[in-house]
Amino acid sequence: MPAFIALYRGINVGGKHSVKMEALRAMHQRLGHADVKHYVQSGNIVFTAKGSAPGITRQLATAFADDFEFAARVIVVDATRWATIVKGNPYAKFAAAEPKTVHLALCEGSPSAAGLKALLAETGGSETFKISKEAIYLHAPAGFGTSKFAARMERAAAVPMTVRNWRTVAALASLAEGMA
Repeated sequence: MPAFIALYRGINVGGKHSVKMEALRAMHQRLGHADVKHYVQSGNIVFTAKGSAPGITRQLATAFADDFEFAARVIVVDATRWATIVKGNPYAKFAAAEPKTVHLALCEGSPSAAGLKALLAETGGSETFKISKEAIYLHAPAGFGTSKFAARMERAAAVPMTVRNWRTVAALASLAEGMA
């Protein structure tokens, strides 16, 4: 069975929408997923399963709402695509030296390059970004949490997204690689 990575958005952030990772892992297991592992407490699950990423995404969104009584956005990526995304990081040298300054935004659709360029010009920060299909690589040397660009990135991109720091991206790649 192929390996997948599920990224849940908006859970366990600021005390809202608390979900125990054990409960999330149990939901995946109940759905027939195997080798289910989580990374940190913010909704990063690696597992093996039959099916395709789009089909698993729909299955997880429905099961999550049923089990936890609120909706959470989930993006599912197969391990092969994830490895390609990791290898395509244009900020690899920054990620190696200071992984907390590099972030990956996985998008549901193609992000607006024009919208992001306009936002960067407006905010005038030190951030740089590159778009690759349905992903945005972001280098925020002054920090993600204080970045005006990062705070408004989703609206400018005009597509829903979920963002992970590079340390998390690399850890998920390592977990998925061990399953493939």
